[in-house]
Amino acid sequence: MDFQQVLTPPQFAAVSHHQGPLLVLAGPGSGKTRVITHRIASLIHAHVPAHQILGITFTNKAADEMGERVRQLIPDSRVEISTFHKFCVKILRRYGRGVGLDSNFSIFDTTDQHQLIRFVLNELDIDTVAYNPSTIASMISRAKNDLITVERFVEIYQESVGDHLQAVAARVYPMYQKLLLESNAVDFDDLLLHVASLLKGSPELRATLDERYQYILVDEYQDTNLAQYQIVMGLSLNTRNLCVTGDPDQSIYGWRGAKIENILQFERDFPDCKTIRLEQNFRSTKEILRVADDLISHNQRRKAKSLFTENQDGSPVELLCFQDERHEADDIARRIRNAIDQGDHAYTDFAIFYRVNSLSRELELALARHKIPYQLAGSVAFYERTEVKDLLSYLKLVNNPDDRIAFSRIVNKPLRGIGKTTQNKLIRWADERGISLLEAAHQAADCPKLSKRAATMLARFAKMINGFSMADSGAVAHLMENIIDSTRLVDSWKESPDEDDQQRIANVNELLSTAKKYDDIYGEETTLEGFLEVSTLASATDQLDADAGRVTLMTLHAAKGLEYPVVFIIGVEQNLIPHERVLREELRDGLEEERRLFFVGITRAEQCLYLTQTRERSMRGRPWRTITSDFLKEIDVKLNDQTTDELFESRSHFDEFVESVKRGEIDTAALKAANPKRPLLMTGADLLKDSPQAAEIPQGFSVGMRVRHPRYGVGTVMSISGYARKRMVNVLFDDADEPQTFVAAHCPLQPLGLR
Repeated sequence: MDFQQVLTPPQFAAVSHHQGPLLVLAGPGSGKTRVITHRIASLIHAHVPAHQILGITFTNKAADEMGERVRQLIPDSRVEISTFHKFCVKILRRYGRGVGLDSNFSIFDTTDQHQLIRFVLNELDIDTVAYNPSTIASMISRAKNDLITVERFVEIYQESVGDHLQAVAARVYPMYQKLLLESNAVDFDDLLLHVASLLKGSPELRATLDERYQYILVDEYQDTNLAQYQIVMGLSLNTRNLCVTGDPDQSIYGWRGAKIENILQFERDFPDCKTIRLEQNFRSTKEILRVADDLISHNQRRKAKSLFTENQDGSPVELLCFQDERHEADDIARRIRNAIDQGDHAYTDFAIFYRVNSLSRELELALARHKIPYQLAGSVAFYERTEVKDLLSYLKLVNNPDDRIAFSRIVNKPLRGIGKTTQNKLIRWADERGISLLEAAHQAADCPKLSKRAATMLARFAKMINGFSMADSGAVAHLMENIIDSTRLVDSWKESPDEDDQQRIANVNELLSTAKKYDDIYGEETTLEGFLEVSTLASATDQLDADAGRVTLMTLHAAKGLEYPVVFIIGVEQNLIPHERVLREELRDGLEEERRLFFVGITRAEQCLYLTQTRERSMRGRPWRTITSDFLKEIDVKLNDQTTDELFESRSHFDEFVESVKRGEIDTAALKAANPKRPLLMTGADLLKDSPQAAEIPQGFSVGMRVRHPRYGVGTVMSISGYARKRMVNVLFDDADEPQTFVAAHCPLQPLGLR
C-alpha cells in the first residue's frame, strides 16, 4: 500500500512516524480518523503484531467507524479499538479483584446511581429534596474523575467551612462506595478510577499491560480527564510509542472533568515528541471555515493553527433574526420543506443545534406542522425506558446476584405483593447479616419481621431468579425469552388498547431483537456480561440513525464528531450562547469553552450554515427581550432580518396552530415517536399554553421549566394542559421513571427556571 499517494504530506508524516511519542493537532474536518486508521495499517505493514496495537476513543460510534475502516485497509485484522470505558471494563473483568470486584460485576447507569444515592440519603436521614441525588452524584463524579478517593474527599470537607452541600456529599460518598462494592458493582466513573488505581498500585500489572500494548493511539485527547490521563501515561512508561490526536479548540467537556491541559502540555510530558498539524479542512466551504477561524482566534488557551480548504467558497453564513421562537421554528421548517420539495436535499442532510434541550419544543411542533420527519439525540434513550430497564435488571440480577439495585427494581415487577414495607424490612435484615438481598430473599422465612405470606413470595422470587441460567439457555436471546415467559412481564399489556402499552411491548421486542443480533455476531463467544456492557455503555448519539431519512435535532455538545450538509444553530443570544451560568460566574475559562462549543457547531456544517436569534424568547414562563450574543461581534456574517413591528401578524400563531390540528396537518405520531416520554395532548384547550392568551393565566409554568416539589424533588415540566382552574402540569422528576400530573392552581410546585 502506497500511503504517500492517498495522504497529504502532513497526514503521511503522522502515519509514517512509528517510534516515539507523537502529537497530532487535527483541525475540524482535517482527516483525523483517516490518519489514525492509516497509521494502524502502516504499523501492521511494518510487521507490528495487531494485538500490540490499541486504539482508544470516546464514543461507540467512533470506535465502530475506526474498526470498520481498519478492516477495509487490512482485512481480517484484529486490532483492538475501543472506548475508554469499554477498555477499562475488559481490564477489570480480568484484574478487578485487586480493587475488590468479581469478574461478573454490574455497571450502574445514571438512574441506578441516583437510586443508590437516594437510598444512602434516606439511611442518613438527609432530605432528598434539599439535597438532590443528581447533585450529589455530580460532586462524587467530579471527585472520581480527579482521582480523589473517599478518604481524601472527607479530608477536603474537613478543611472547608460552611459548605453544607459538600458536607452532605462527604457523608454520602463513603457509604455509597461501600454499597457499590457490596453489590459487586461500579458506576461509570469507577471504571476509570479503578483501572487508574490498579496501574498505580501494581507495578507488575502496569508493566504487563505496557508490554502488551506497545503502540497506543488516543483520539480526542483534548477531552481526557485526569483519570484517563493517568491510564494513558501508565500504559506508556516503558514503550513510549504513544500517539495522541486532538484539537484544543474543540475541548468542550470541562464541565464533566475534561482537562484541556492534557493536550496543551503533551510536549512537556514528552519533550522528545514529534508534533504535526493537520490544517487542511476537507469538510466545509471557505466561508464557513473563515467564520469558524475568526471566532476561535479570540481564545487564548490554544495551539494556533492556520485552517484552510481547497473547497469552493460557498454561500455566506447567514444570521436569521426573528420576532420570537415560533417565527424562528416556522422559518427553519419552511426552508427545509422548500429544499426537499425542490429536490436539492434529503432530510438527512439537515441538522438543528441548540445550547439547551428546552429549545427543541417549538422546532418539533413546526417540523410536525410541515410534515417533516425528525429524530432527537439526547431525548429518552431506548435503554432508559422503564420496560427496557426492567428486563435488563432481570438479566443483571441473573449475572450478578449481589446487585441490590437490580433486585429492588424487579422484586415486585410484575406485581407480586412485595411492597415497599416488606422490601425495607428485608433490606434491614440483609444488611444486619451482611448478605445480599437475593440471598436474604432465599432465607426470608428466617426473618422475624416478615409475614409468612411476604416470606413465601420473596422465597418464590429468589427461586425463580436462580432458575434462570445463561449456561442452560445458551444464548442471551433465549435467556431473555425465558424470563419474559416465566415472569409474564408483558401479559398485562397484550390486551390493552392503550397505545403506550403497545409501545412497551414493541420496546421489549426490540430489546429481544438486539439480543438476537448480539448472539449472531458473537456466536459461541456470546456472554451475558458482554451484552449487558453493550446496553449499559450505549450513548445518546448511538441511537441516531443516519439512514432513517429524518432531520436531526440535538444539543451542540451532542454534535461533536458529526457533520451535515446544512446546519442551523439556533438561539445565538447572550445567556444561551454563551450560557448564562458562565456569564453569571464570570469564568474566563468557561467563556473560552463556550466559544469552543460554538466553534464545534459551526464546523459541523459542510455547505450551508444558518445562525438564528430572536427579539424575544419565552423564558421562565413569559417572553423576555433577548440580547445579541457577544460572539456575533467576533465574526462577519450576512444579516437577514425577518422581524416585524407586530408581535403576531394578521393571525396569531395559536389560531394557525389550532387550525392545523383541525385540518390534520400535525403529525402527532411523529412527535410521539421522536420523544416518547413527552405526553402529547393535542386538544384545543391543551394547546392554549402555546398561545398569547397563556400569559393571562396566573399559574406561570412552561414546558422545559425546572421545578421543585417537597416530596418528589426537582424535575422538568414536560407538558401543560387545560386552562384556568383546570390547568394541569405534567412533571418528570429527576429520580423517577414516570411523570406526575398536578393541578397548577393547588400544587406545591416551586419554579426554578429553565433547564
